[in-house]
Amino acid sequence: MVSDDRGRLFTLSFPLDDRLLGTVHAYPQDEALAPAWRRLPRPRGKDAVQPITSLQTAARAVTGERLVFTNPDRPARTGRWAGRSVIVTPGPLNGAVVRTLMREWETRLDGHDGRDTLAALLQLDDDGPQPLSSLLHRDTRGRITGPRWAFRVAGWRLASMLAAQPLLLDETLPALQFHLDSEGDLLAWQAPLVHERTWIDEESGKRRRIAGYAMERIHIEVEPAPGGQTLIAHLSARISRVATHYKGIRNVLLRHPVNPDIILKAPITTRWEKGPDGFMQPKEVRYRGATAQIVEACGVGRLPQPPLTGLDELTEVRGVHRTGKHPIDKGAGAMFHARLEEHATRVLGQEPLVYTGTPIKISKPGGSLPPYVPADKMAAAMTAARLDAVRTVVLYESAEWHTRVMGQLARDYARPELADLPDEQPVALAPGYELVAVRLPELVRHGSHDRSLILNTLPWFKPAAGRSLVTALCETRYLSEQEKEAGVTDAKHALKGLFAQRGIPSQFITMDSDPGDPYRLNTPEKVARSRTSKAGLPEPDVAYKDDHAVQIGLGSLHSDAGIIDNRLAATAFHRNARETALDREAVAVGLWTRYHRFAERPGQPRKAAVLAITLVAMRIPLGEYAFWPTAMYSDRGWLPLAQGRALHHASPIGKRGHHLRDDQGVRTTCAPMWTGRWPHSGTGSRSSCSPRSGSGSGPGCATTGSGTDMCPGRA
Repeated sequence: MVSDDRGRLFTLSFPLDDRLLGTVHAYPQDEALAPAWRRLPRPRGKDAVQPITSLQTAARAVTGERLVFTNPDRPARTGRWAGRSVIVTPGPLNGAVVRTLMREWETRLDGHDGRDTLAALLQLDDDGPQPLSSLLHRDTRGRITGPRWAFRVAGWRLASMLAAQPLLLDETLPALQFHLDSEGDLLAWQAPLVHERTWIDEESGKRRRIAGYAMERIHIEVEPAPGGQTLIAHLSARISRVATHYKGIRNVLLRHPVNPDIILKAPITTRWEKGPDGFMQPKEVRYRGATAQIVEACGVGRLPQPPLTGLDELTEVRGVHRTGKHPIDKGAGAMFHARLEEHATRVLGQEPLVYTGTPIKISKPGGSLPPYVPADKMAAAMTAARLDAVRTVVLYESAEWHTRVMGQLARDYARPELADLPDEQPVALAPGYELVAVRLPELVRHGSHDRSLILNTLPWFKPAAGRSLVTALCETRYLSEQEKEAGVTDAKHALKGLFAQRGIPSQFITMDSDPGDPYRLNTPEKVARSRTSKAGLPEPDVAYKDDHAVQIGLGSLHSDAGIIDNRLAATAFHRNARETALDREAVAVGLWTRYHRFAERPGQPRKAAVLAITLVAMRIPLGEYAFWPTAMYSDRGWLPLAQGRALHHASPIGKRGHHLRDDQGVRTTCAPMWTGRWPHSGTGSRSSCSPRSGSGSGPGCATTGSGTDMCPGRA
């Protein structure tokens, strides 16, 4: 957040020392636990919960502690307890309670025949509190590394300190008392945000009401600072929305009366039935993973039962809202951020990181450029992408979509004839770059029909000889709920793969993003109109509003094709940026990761989540008028961006051996390093690197043309 001091940027990030890291109790387990753990039955079915997850949920409910049980299947490979599972808690454990917990949990596993094998193997001898800093270590360069759980536990310690004192927002408002949840976040459980809406239902004539609730949430992330030699805690102010219904809800937050100081996050499953009004309603809501039975068996007391009547009234069980619309759609405001900064500064006894601005002032560029490459720069951008000819096929079904998209392009390219461009009549927007509109309802409509046969017979999707490329800007729409339930094939997903197999970058636009009236009033225009009305003056003119969704869609298509103009260079080498401008050619490398969870389909086994990794590089020549060639890394090495993107979409998401580990972050990500030749020459080579894990640092770097590292990358 920005303070009143001009030129200074205040953050919610705080440097950490050993005092703030605090102490933990660690219980390393014997190596005999791992073989017994591997003999446990593996969960099956749509609502299955992994053993380590269900055990931790039950343990946190029983003990009231933010307990970490590292997965015996995936022990840390380095550190003090390499190859062994560890139980880590903020306070000492009661051995008898933990053994009872383990016994009750194991005997309830489906397919295990009530066997009790793990409780007797637990090692629960307590050596007393240990400084968390002693569980971290430094490598030869002084960079802090350690198991992933250590950074999570460090965040819990800070959360406990912040929760110990209420947060004062304003003298006229009551102070917020936060509670820790079992994931390590802070929740304003007892002071929820409320928004209620009522309306008259048009069909029934009855008054309808919906109430939305949310709670301020503080998330804390601890990680090494750039360079890796110190630790930083990032405080993130958020809100946790409470679900208004059970549809699609997988987890609830609950406050157990026996352990009221910790908010437990527990998975649920819902059974449905048709109600008297013909609509589906919850028949049964129960906890998954036998958590409720285990808690009761351990003498803690029953978990509060999720209300069958729905979630529109606040109780001690609150559904975790996932996606979609919610009555409360805003996050934490500026005042909350300011008070959180003051609160954390006072409690932690540490000033937040503050960045001081440089004297460089970048003037606003004249005019307004759309986010795609303009016609006068297209030839140079295509040359940098090593393309001689590009065709963009505007693929559509509805006349409304065609009018909308082509009308915006006609305005941006100052070509009025584009608005009424006939089908299958190509028009050149720039030397070597042509646009053609094609109406093909059978391609863009949802369904499982064969689209490949249609694509194979159309000349518009076949590139010309030489260095040529075809791209596609397509109409699409979202599947309806009925289509989703019926398993109808999404045309976008089907076309994306078919285009990728043919080396065709593609982008899709829905009519849901249509902004409507181009002369709609924005807030400044409303204010100006109000002022002139009060002053008795004529109403001011209203500016035409661009269709940003169309502009962004074509801009993304150009970017996917590697067609990028010199706006980056004009900023990096701006005349007012001499103190920070590059003085030699360089290569910038970006590493993007995504933890992808596959959609669950009825009757099909659940697919394990994977870690997808994308690596893109830009060569940076000197000068503000230079165009930056871009490449993407793939199984075939470095490729021009258009080829790399198409291959990425034509290949499975993620790779074997690339996934997240509970204790060490990225398992294996081996990055290529430049050796002095740009891949477009066809002679670029690669050098190997070692897998990295631990603190989350990963490969990827920016290098000079000679191959010298400029900076380390991070996963």
